[in-house]
Amino acid sequence: MRWKLIFLAFLMAGLLVPPAYSAGESTMERPGYLFVEAPGNVAEIEGVGSYTTPVGLVLKPGNYTVRITGNVTVTARVSVNAGEATILRVNPDEIAEAVSGEGIVSIWAIFNESANYSREKLNPPFNPFAFPGGCGSNSGYLNVSNPYPMGLAVRGRDEVYITLNGTFMHIGDDDGKPCIFYVEVYPGATHSESVRNATYLVPWARLEIDSVPQGLTFYINGGYNRYIFYTPMGLYVPAIPRDVYNATAVSYYGTVRIPVIHKLDTHTVGIAENHYLVQCLVRVAPNGTYHISVDMEKVKSSLTVERRAVRAVPLKVDSEPGNASLVVTDGVLRAFATTPATLFLPPGNYTVVASKGNLSAKESVFLAESASVFLRLSPASAALTVVTYPENATVLLNGEEVKSKNLTLSPGRYNITVKAPGYLTKSIEVILAPNESKRIEVSLEKKPAVEDREIVTSPPSGGADDTRAGEKSQTRENSVPENTPVPSAPPTDDVPGPPGRDNGSLWVKAGILAGVVGAVYLALRLRR
Repeated sequence: MRWKLIFLAFLMAGLLVPPAYSAGESTMERPGYLFVEAPGNVAEIEGVGSYTTPVGLVLKPGNYTVRITGNVTVTARVSVNAGEATILRVNPDEIAEAVSGEGIVSIWAIFNESANYSREKLNPPFNPFAFPGGCGSNSGYLNVSNPYPMGLAVRGRDEVYITLNGTFMHIGDDDGKPCIFYVEVYPGATHSESVRNATYLVPWARLEIDSVPQGLTFYINGGYNRYIFYTPMGLYVPAIPRDVYNATAVSYYGTVRIPVIHKLDTHTVGIAENHYLVQCLVRVAPNGTYHISVDMEKVKSSLTVERRAVRAVPLKVDSEPGNASLVVTDGVLRAFATTPATLFLPPGNYTVVASKGNLSAKESVFLAESASVFLRLSPASAALTVVTYPENATVLLNGEEVKSKNLTLSPGRYNITVKAPGYLTKSIEVILAPNESKRIEVSLEKKPAVEDREIVTSPPSGGADDTRAGEKSQTRENSVPENTPVPSAPPTDDVPGPPGRDNGSLWVKAGILAGVVGAVYLALRLRR
C-alpha cells in the first residue's frame, strides 16, 4: 500500500503546485519607448519617476500615466508597445489659451486612450425638456457624490437645475408662484418635497457652456446626463458663499430642520470628445452668470500622441563588482537596469554610468550594431547644487530632507523633491556621472486660490439605451419620484493591477485531481 500512497502524494503535488513562471514571461522581452515632449515642464510618469522634459524612457510594454503639473495640469494615459516609440507632445500654454470664461480657477486636460467620451446616439429619440405642469420637474438621472450628493431637475430647456442634497431650493416658478422644495438626493433619484416659510434658500449661479465644435458632451461635478448635456447649454448651480446653520421650513408633515448647509461656491465643468476631456474649476457667486468655452480643436493640436517603429540593437553591459545600478542615456532617452544586463536601444551615442555605493564608472559608446561594455568601478564622487524659487523651499533627496543645497554625492540616480508652503510640490530625477558637477534650478508654482478638486469622469456607457434613465420623475407636493437607475460605466484608467493567482486554473486542477484520484481508486479496487 505504501507505493500507492506515495504515488497519490506525487500526483497531488504535481497538479496543485503553481508553475514557476507565467506563460507571458520572457527573459528577452523587447521593450517599448515613451518620449514626452513638453519643453520647460516636468513630467511625472506614475510608478517610474519625474523628469525634466524632453525625456525618453525604455519601459516594459504596458499602460502608463503621465502627469504634467503647472498652470494647466495635463494627464495622459497611454500604452507603450514593444518595439515602438510612443511620443507624447504637450503644450500646456496653448491648452490654457483654448479655455476661456469667467471665474476659472484651474484647468485640467486629460487624454485617455481607453476612454471614449463621444456623444451616444439615442434610438428612439428622447425629449428631455418635456416637463409636467404645476410645481413639478422632470428628473433625468444624474448621480454626483463629490463634493456633496447632487441630482438634476429639468423644467424646460432654459430651466435645468443641479439640486443639492439636504437643502431648501427655489426651482422655478409656476403661474407666478415659487416652487420651493426640500431636496433629498439618492443614488439615481431625487426626492423633492414642497415646503413654505424657509429660513434659507440656496442661491443660484448660471453657467453657460459652449465649445468648438459644438455638440460635445459636458459634465458637471463629474455627473453626466446623456439625454441633455451637450454644448451649447445653460444650467443653474448652487452658489453658497458660506456655511449656513439650522435652516428650517414647514412641510406637509411638520417642520424640517437642516443642521448645516455647507459652503459650495466652486463647480467642476468638463467638456469632452473621444479621448479628450478638459475640466475647469469655476468659482461662482450668487446671481452671477459665467460663460465657459473650450476650443477642443486647439486642445487636440496641443496634446498629441504619435507612434513610430523603432529599430533597436542589443547593448550588453557588465561591471566589476557586479550588481551595480546602471543608467544608459543619449541625453534624452534613458534606460535603467542592474548589471549584468542586455538593453535594446536605438542606434546612437550613449553614456553608460554604473554605480554601487561609493564606487562608480562611466564610459561612452557608439551603438550601431550589437555592442558590449565592461566597467571596472572605483571610488568617485559628484557635486550637485540645487537652486530653488522660493529660496526658503525645502529640498528632499530620495525622500530625506537635506540641510544644505550644495551636495557631494556618490554618482548615480537621485530623486530631488522641492516643496514650500503655498506652492505646488515638484520632483525631478537627476543622474550624476563620476566627477561631475551639476547645478539644477527648480521653480515652484503657487497653489490656486481654491484647492484643486479634480473630478475625472468615466466615459459614457457603451451598452444599450436605458430608457428608464430618462423617464420623468414628477415631483409634486408630498410625492416621491420613481427611482431612476444609473447605467454603469467602464473605468477611465486601463492600467492593469498587480499579477495575482489564477483561481480559475486552480479549480481546473482540483477537478482533474478528483477525476484522477477516482480513477486510481477504481483501478485498485478492481485489482483486489
